[in-house]
Amino acid sequence: MLNGHFENCYGLKQFDLPNINFSHCNKAMIYAPNGVMKSSLSKVFDDISKGTATSDRIFRNVVSSYSVTHYTSQYVFSSANVATAPTSTDRIYVVNTFTDSFEFTKETVSTLLADETTRNEYNVLMAQFSGEIRQIEDKLRMLTGLTKPKIKGRIIADLGLGSTSDWTDIFEKIHDLIGNRQVLDYLNDCIYSELFNDKVLAVYSKREFVNSIEEYIENLNTLLENNPILSDGFTDRNAETLGKELAKHNLFNAQHTICLKDGVTVIHSLDEWNAVVNEQLERIYATPELSTVFQKLKKLLTANENVSRLRDIIIAHREIIPALRDINALKIQTWLDCFSKLDTPFADYYDRISQYTIQIRALYEQAAAQSARWQAVVNEFNRRFRVPFEVQIENKANFLLKDEAPNLSFKYTRGVTTQQSAMLKKDDLMVSLSTGEKRALYLLYILFDLERIRQQASAGGGQFLIIADDIADSFDYKNKYAIIEYLNDLGNTPGIDLLILTHNFDFYRTVKLRLGVARTHCYIAQRDEEGVISVTEFKYQKDFFKNVVVAGIKDGNIADDDKKKLLISSIPFYRNLCEYSGKDDEFAKLTCFLHLKTTPLDTQSVSIDELWNIINPFLDGVAFSGVDENYYSAIIRIANSCVADNTNEVLLDNKLVTAIAIRLLAEKFMQSIITANGQTCVDASSNQTREWYKQAEPFLTSEQKAIIEEVNLITPESIHLNSFMFEPLIDISDWALKELFTKVTRL
Repeated sequence: MLNGHFENCYGLKQFDLPNINFSHCNKAMIYAPNGVMKSSLSKVFDDISKGTATSDRIFRNVVSSYSVTHYTSQYVFSSANVATAPTSTDRIYVVNTFTDSFEFTKETVSTLLADETTRNEYNVLMAQFSGEIRQIEDKLRMLTGLTKPKIKGRIIADLGLGSTSDWTDIFEKIHDLIGNRQVLDYLNDCIYSELFNDKVLAVYSKREFVNSIEEYIENLNTLLENNPILSDGFTDRNAETLGKELAKHNLFNAQHTICLKDGVTVIHSLDEWNAVVNEQLERIYATPELSTVFQKLKKLLTANENVSRLRDIIIAHREIIPALRDINALKIQTWLDCFSKLDTPFADYYDRISQYTIQIRALYEQAAAQSARWQAVVNEFNRRFRVPFEVQIENKANFLLKDEAPNLSFKYTRGVTTQQSAMLKKDDLMVSLSTGEKRALYLLYILFDLERIRQQASAGGGQFLIIADDIADSFDYKNKYAIIEYLNDLGNTPGIDLLILTHNFDFYRTVKLRLGVARTHCYIAQRDEEGVISVTEFKYQKDFFKNVVVAGIKDGNIADDDKKKLLISSIPFYRNLCEYSGKDDEFAKLTCFLHLKTTPLDTQSVSIDELWNIINPFLDGVAFSGVDENYYSAIIRIANSCVADNTNEVLLDNKLVTAIAIRLLAEKFMQSIITANGQTCVDASSNQTREWYKQAEPFLTSEQKAIIEEVNLITPESIHLNSFMFEPLIDISDWALKELFTKVTRL
């Protein structure tokens, strides 16, 4: 059950939605010409679903209000009552017309996820895992001088990991590298942010600095070649490490000695070893070859405080200079040093993280297996719609567990025999699609929302109302029928009521037939000259020509005005049939009933009986048995009665008769103007109304010109129609035709 009253809502000045009883048919349709009510009504329902205030687009100061009832749910709003804000509801969903900007809704992402048990297990594990990571980040913050938000990103970049890497990937990489960690004492006196801040990194990249480092290392290696203790293979770092090992294993306490390579110097204690090593280093550092380059390096590091700190580090630890040749390697060694200084041994952390990783991966696999609901939507889209791309889901496990939106990619294919294909993201794809293809892509995102609603409704989650506003606009026929089939599936879901709004009569008629919409649920909306909108049952749901016109006149008994009205309505159809079947004489004669002619028939003197004799071969030659009279007099009289009829419903036969009468009256007026001004008015071979207008135009007032131009604009599309296309006549408001008839009559 659905009904509503609307005032000043996005152009709906006064509008009552008729009572739609969804209990016996859960589908309804409203056909409305553009500009009457579709977008306005759907916008109000969209406001209701989102809990947004409704207003009027043009007249901002008027009070906007509505009262809508859907079964037991009531939605009431008035802009005059500012104290009561509207609340959102998940029971109403509006499929709006196309928009260039669209993403997955939060409600859809949160609903179509992995089952609750799997997600709860995942959340517990991630809470424990995150606790471990927070402890590690806190310690690394102190060890590096970096802020916590920057730590993970810097590690990922420095270790050469991918941009999508996480802490589990970091621990795997550190585990692989930490066995080759170099124990570098200078890292005890400096931190990461001092060695690798932006100002220092800028110095590292300077050519002068790089050249100085290379010169320093080359000179150092030369000096080491002739040193009695050190060499390029046994550096100061090796000597320092060896000294620690000698002390650790009590070599000298056991009365052992070390004889150096000069064959003369003998070391008896650790102090002697350290003294000899330091003496040799001081001697090397004091040589002009190194001291000159070292002074050059110090001079380069005086620009600012950050760079000066590096200068202090180099002065205190000359052994760091060779490491500056390979900054990337130094970064890795610095991170390995940091992880070795955590409060808990890295190996213990790694074991625990590995266990979390194993369990989390198992849940990911379990979640990926549950992605069938999302994949089904994608498969359904790929199967139903004909577009140059195929949709794929990339992050199935992530979005199922983490409340992430599905990451869709699109395989765009061109050609048949020599196919080319490319993988694109949505924004890149949009620039290459036609309007219809963009709408199809937009509909894909809508399908995920609708699938969520279908699941909730099927599970007994209550009664839902889905409103589709021109859902097939700008689609080609293949995709238009794909949408219709999907609407059929949607309409067959228990718990869903479907209200379809459209201005496309072909779509309207096809949906009505394929979805089995009850006749009483098929409506047409019209707006009168005061802006008041009425919605009435739409009678013409199948073949108007066959079921109404032919059925009413086929017995030949044209006795009253209602029958004559149907007979006159049939003229455009039978005229087309004569044109298509090569009946040129009959075509010319029937033209005389639509235009003011003198040959082959005189329009103003021809009779109803003569009209019947032309068309009765199409009706098995049934004889005329009605009341005969002059055709011209009959159509003008009947048109006047149609204009006087205030019945609030769409009557195509009324519109057809009125449109034909308007043209005949206009031509009669122009004929009188032409002849009154001394000119000859002859039958035109085509486009007679327009040709006579050109001839009469110099003699017409501005008001008369405006009226005839309106006749030229409206009547051709209204009269020249066939059984497959009478949408223009439906779209024209009754009051517009009646008003034009009155104007032409007054001429």
